[in-house]
Amino acid sequence: MSSRKPAGIATAIPEASVTVQRPVYTEWKKVRQPNVACANIAVTELSPDGATDGGYKAKHSEQTVLQQHCDFFDLNSDGIITPWETFVSMRLLGWNVLLAFLATFIIHSGLSYVTQPSHYYLPDPFFRIYISRIHHAKHGSDTNTYDNEGRFRPQQLADFFSKYGTKMENGDYGLTLAEAMKGVWGQRCVYDFFGVASAYFEWSATYLTIWPRDRIMCMEDVRGVYDGSYFFKVAGKKREEYISDGKLL
Repeated sequence: MSSRKPAGIATAIPEASVTVQRPVYTEWKKVRQPNVACANIAVTELSPDGATDGGYKAKHSEQTVLQQHCDFFDLNSDGIITPWETFVSMRLLGWNVLLAFLATFIIHSGLSYVTQPSHYYLPDPFFRIYISRIHHAKHGSDTNTYDNEGRFRPQQLADFFSKYGTKMENGDYGLTLAEAMKGVWGQRCVYDFFGVASAYFEWSATYLTIWPRDRIMCMEDVRGVYDGSYFFKVAGKKREEYISDGKLL
């Protein structure tokens, strides 16, 4: 079933130049109903079945895509991410000590309180993040790829790359860091200072994690960041070694 633009539907009009400058993605052929949020799988046109390597999709079928994004950082698999686990995970992903410490501080100071169990009224003194409630950390001025329940919206991710990125020879789309930042500004919600700052941080962190040689982040790699499969792809072995012997490489 094709989800390409039906005849007669205008996605851009000259009178509103921004709709011409930021074209929506209409090239769907392999993904059915890309406008419907997927609870436990992140799909794109090039990965219509999501992350399949190593049985990733099956292993994480009981987690939302947003929870899957966090799973790499939960080193002891108890559903709770401590600042130390985030710091270690950042180091496993190749971040230096200073950046890993800074990212850990930003992530846990911003997300810990909103993910606390409903019977907690005071901030957690240990700044832990509870994965089961990570959907409460959804903020504005982002790509809207995650919905407010942590599901994955294929259309929104593809739209962001179509609006602000460039189509490459292999059919995928790519974004430079500058284009991603331009996209954040274009997606901003009025007076949403926290959301804008969070989106800038998240795209910067994504770029640092992928660190593309040609300075272009592919949508497929970013898709893997959304569902966490990219983290396991590049540092899964290091993560297993750390868990088994406790030594950071």
